[in-house]
Amino acid sequence: MRSLYLIRSHGQVGLDGEQVVVRCNQEELERVPLPQLDQILVHGNLQLTTPLIRACLERQVSIAFFSQSGWCQGRLHPIDKGYRNRMRHQQMLNLQERQVAAMSLIRGKIANCRVLLLRLTRRQRREEVSNALQRLGWLLGKIKGSITPERLRGLEGNAALEYQRALGVLLDENGFIVQGRQYRPPTSPFDALSSYGYGVLGASLQTLLELHGLDPYEGVLHVGSARHPALVSDLIEPFRTLLVDPFNVWLIRTGRIKADDAFEHRDGGVYLGDTSRRLWMKAWAKHMAEEVQLASNRRGPRWELLDELVRSFVRFVYDPTGGLTVPQRR
Repeated sequence: MRSLYLIRSHGQVGLDGEQVVVRCNQEELERVPLPQLDQILVHGNLQLTTPLIRACLERQVSIAFFSQSGWCQGRLHPIDKGYRNRMRHQQMLNLQERQVAAMSLIRGKIANCRVLLLRLTRRQRREEVSNALQRLGWLLGKIKGSITPERLRGLEGNAALEYQRALGVLLDENGFIVQGRQYRPPTSPFDALSSYGYGVLGASLQTLLELHGLDPYEGVLHVGSARHPALVSDLIEPFRTLLVDPFNVWLIRTGRIKADDAFEHRDGGVYLGDTSRRLWMKAWAKHMAEEVQLASNRRGPRWELLDELVRSFVRFVYDPTGGLTVPQRR
């Protein structure tokens, strides 16, 4: 089963027998067999026909509507669709199984940190970055076997510090100072960019978790609370350096976001201004709609990377021995 992402500013999506058909200006653009789908995610102003909606409800296919930047605006669920047993399986994961998933997520995050730094310094690499790459490789090698959750959090924290120091060296000439993680409230322009991007991505992840019948508040690494969806914080880790940070660096290096005029200081923090938020959202929607190579050996929008990780976690919930597949930058 797979998700169908509909990312267009306009068009019509209908049903032809067992096929979901996407059209724009009377031209057929795509056909997907409905029996292969378990959810349809609509990004943009497309019109879904009533026969298609009824067929989805009859076949237990959920439909979710998103803004182009990824905010979920609402969902259509069949009345009898539910994943209560899936949540029970999730809650039954023991400490060792949760640790296996957490290690995979942190390994993915650190690996993505290294590859991003390597890509940003292909032409010229300063000594501080070379040293950080060596230490990140060493920390990555330490995440193996049976280590305690506390030890894993310590390794993740050290890796984040090394990565942010190196990134700060690379962005200093653009006027952005990277001092470490400070998001509540953000105290620097780069913290403001990161906080905003992680928030948008986290909202999209939480929606996917709920669509797949998982409990966003039942994590494997972070501790949840009534106001903290721990599983969202867990799964977002590898995407910080796979999706958000590279995108923010691109905005900075191309001059689309500047440290001296894109931010406002208020309430003890630093935040993106209204104009900058609109610019960020518009560019983010385009960035996430671009096609990339997916783990399933096909191409699809970057949004599907989130879906792949959530589906991998669903499989892990039912069979922890199969491990957790985490998207990594190559």
